[in-house]
Amino acid sequence: MTKSLAADWHAQIRRLSRAQARTEAQVKSWLGRMDSLNPLTPARPAGPPGKVRPARPAPAPDSLPGTWQAHRLRLAPLPGELVPQLSYHLYIPSKAHRGPLPVVVVLHGCRQTPDDLSAGTRMNALAEREGFIVAYPQQPLRRQVQRCWQWFDLGAAEGGREAQAVAALIDTLAARHDVREREIYLAGMSAGAAMAALVALRYPGKVAAAALHSGVVIGAADNPRAGLRAMQQGSAAEPSWLLDAAGVTPGGPEMPALVIHGLADDAVHPVNGRLLARQFLAYNGLEDRLAGTPEPSNPDDEAPGRSHEYRFGRWRRDLVTLVEVEGLGHAWSGGDASYGYHSDIGPDASSMMWQFFSQHRR
Repeated sequence: MTKSLAADWHAQIRRLSRAQARTEAQVKSWLGRMDSLNPLTPARPAGPPGKVRPARPAPAPDSLPGTWQAHRLRLAPLPGELVPQLSYHLYIPSKAHRGPLPVVVVLHGCRQTPDDLSAGTRMNALAEREGFIVAYPQQPLRRQVQRCWQWFDLGAAEGGREAQAVAALIDTLAARHDVREREIYLAGMSAGAAMAALVALRYPGKVAAAALHSGVVIGAADNPRAGLRAMQQGSAAEPSWLLDAAGVTPGGPEMPALVIHGLADDAVHPVNGRLLARQFLAYNGLEDRLAGTPEPSNPDDEAPGRSHEYRFGRWRRDLVTLVEVEGLGHAWSGGDASYGYHSDIGPDASSMMWQFFSQHRR
């Protein structure tokens, strides 16, 4: 009897194990299909033919002398919201930097995590050297299966809620005793750049300046299909008109902005960099002297990594700067190319952002 029961038990375990393996394979297949069908997720950077990029371990927490912390911010729940919270990571530099410090909040792109973004941009190493805190909010899978910030859907329960959550995080950081509340800056990559632009312009009293890398013009989309069209083509509408569609009122507190875009970006058309810069010109009441579309590159004259800067401001102070980088695709300029969506082509975007931020306070 005992042998019979044991045999039955082992048979059931084997059947459960096979069922679990099938379920896992089905989930992976489903996620793969979602990945391919999602129009707002940029294509993965191409690797060598026939080779798969090996999984990269998370950066060691002790690779820098500062501290790497995981946090969760509780949010006031909306009707029907299951988990009203925002996860984020903080890098706090070592005690070599005393007193309250500035903060840079960095929003990742699709398929990125705080670990990937901090390593690929080398932002934590820069923070350790220059003396500022870095915060990395994380878009949860329960909101978007590729972790894309939903800049293309500004409904109260979707992108509008995400913008509100990032603004609440900024308030939480400003209340810390080790933070200079007038020196909180906002940066982002790709979908994170579009969301950063939205937060900066909707909540200008909370942010001292913004830096946007490979972002999309805001206000040109209200659903995924329109978002894909904006990524591929930008918008024919006047950038200032799109501010109203994005829920932004021009003429509020000044909002300095640095916009960086690769001229070889095949995921988010380079015209979007110009449109974003023009939106910040309109918001700040500056004359729009940017042409609508970047000049097409001459292959014989192109120099990958060469950048072109356009600066606009008043009283000898830059308020809006556009940097276009030749030969740079949909990737962080001057980053660690061993991480997806980061390139060693072009100037160091992290350093450019910090230099820009250092000129501005709220």
